[in-house]
Amino acid sequence: MTQTLGEVLLDTKRITKSQFELAEREMNRTGSTFGEICERLGFISHDEVLQFLGQQAETPFLDFSKTPVDGEAVKLIPEEVARISKLIPVEMKDGVLTIAMAKPNDVNAIDRLRQITNLTIEPRIADEETILSYIDEHYGVAASPDKIIEESLNQAISLEEVEEGTPPLIRLVDSILAQGIKEGATDVHIEVDESVGRVRYRIDGVLETAFILPKKIYRAVVSRIKIISGLDITEQRIPQDGALRFNYNTQEIDVRVSTMPIAHGESVVMRILQKPRFLLSLTDLGFWEENLERFKRYIQKPYGMIVVTGPTGSGKSTTLFAAIKTLNALEKNIVTLEDPVEYQIPITKQSPIHEKAGYTFAKGLRAILRHDPDVILLGEMRDEETAQMAFRASMTGHLVFTTLHANAASAAVARLLDMNIEPFVVASSILAVIAQRLARKICLKCKESYTPSEEELSYYEQLKRLENPIFYRGRGCEKCKHSGYRGRIGLFEVLEVNERVNELILEKALSTELEKAAGMKSMLEDGIDKVLKGVTTIDEIRRVVG
Repeated sequence: MTQTLGEVLLDTKRITKSQFELAEREMNRTGSTFGEICERLGFISHDEVLQFLGQQAETPFLDFSKTPVDGEAVKLIPEEVARISKLIPVEMKDGVLTIAMAKPNDVNAIDRLRQITNLTIEPRIADEETILSYIDEHYGVAASPDKIIEESLNQAISLEEVEEGTPPLIRLVDSILAQGIKEGATDVHIEVDESVGRVRYRIDGVLETAFILPKKIYRAVVSRIKIISGLDITEQRIPQDGALRFNYNTQEIDVRVSTMPIAHGESVVMRILQKPRFLLSLTDLGFWEENLERFKRYIQKPYGMIVVTGPTGSGKSTTLFAAIKTLNALEKNIVTLEDPVEYQIPITKQSPIHEKAGYTFAKGLRAILRHDPDVILLGEMRDEETAQMAFRASMTGHLVFTTLHANAASAAVARLLDMNIEPFVVASSILAVIAQRLARKICLKCKESYTPSEEELSYYEQLKRLENPIFYRGRGCEKCKHSGYRGRIGLFEVLEVNERVNELILEKALSTELEKAAGMKSMLEDGIDKVLKGVTTIDEIRRVVG
């Protein structure tokens, strides 16, 4: 008799008995599958669910990072078939066509593939959203922005037509967003100078120009974005903030929109808030060895404060959510205060800030403390009032996670003292301060080894002591758009507040003294470790850390 997914997970000790019972109750209450419930509650990842489902159906799981999609194989299947059945050809070898499918038990789809190709079909189970993204990548999304721009130029677009939304204009704005999402952009920048407008995407932390907008079309595009974001189309003299929701494949993606007057018109930045299927682990984020052990040691403390610092866009919130994920939420009351709520964390109370309604971080924190929390995640300590309350919470039996803008872990201490937090409060409350940056990873598809130049070796003292080092870089390929990089990884430093650091904080000592007393590995040293392990490059460390 075939075991159910729940029984398999329990027998293989992937979930505990209490988790099994909770998932069964939720399954009976909601009608969702056991796998969906376990994924939603954070017991196992989406890929693990697929692997177990594949084992049950005797259909292996396909990991795209290990088996990339072959463009020649894709040509064997029409786009319409791929989209309707949610599948993508992966490779063709010795008369066998391997197909990644969201539903590998779809016998009708498999029979149709056999008829089309006259090949043996080998189905593999894979993530549906990843399949859809590969379909877009290989077959293409709707018409390219360049083609729609040409179409729009042939029409006279008046203000009235912008408000109604002409079909070419609607498709152009949709295409700008769709292409940004497809390429993994976090932000879309639309700006104008004296002669032309341009669209740029921030991909892996670096801005890349996508295409040029003729000035006439630029004005219409900005107006269209303002309308669908709930902004005033007639007001161009002051900044405005809005939001929209964009449908991409099966996802609804939230987009925050900000406009600002500039010399020749308006600048628009759209922040794409693409929610991941599941949160990365601390190891996946880039916490390795010594830093990982240090961080994990403090995550499990019953009270105190853990502060994560770094510039905007350095992944501070992602790090905190990965830390929260490691806690047993079934036994703890975890409450967050965020602006906005970007990740959905299972069995966690997440409260969004609404400043226009008077619901600020300080007011929200005051409310949270009346809800008997064990763990509090405070999105940011923005002001003195919020900071004072956060420290009070950490001193009265709560574990507090929060972020702060500072350039280094040791600099966060000075920043807190500047916010009028007493030195003895800082010293007695903070468990650790983590500083971080994000560095681009070498593209795996075009990764190659090379012998570093003397200039590269002389840039950092640590590298001069190495004998015959081998470095890696990306040669540049279509996958990484010839940049040599794809994806990002964190660079970290962890400052533990030990007894000596505690004394130095009370003395208001210099940052360098705190670092020395903490015996910490610097962010630069962490970056060099990742260079020597072939994850990133010296050029990237120089760009990010200095």
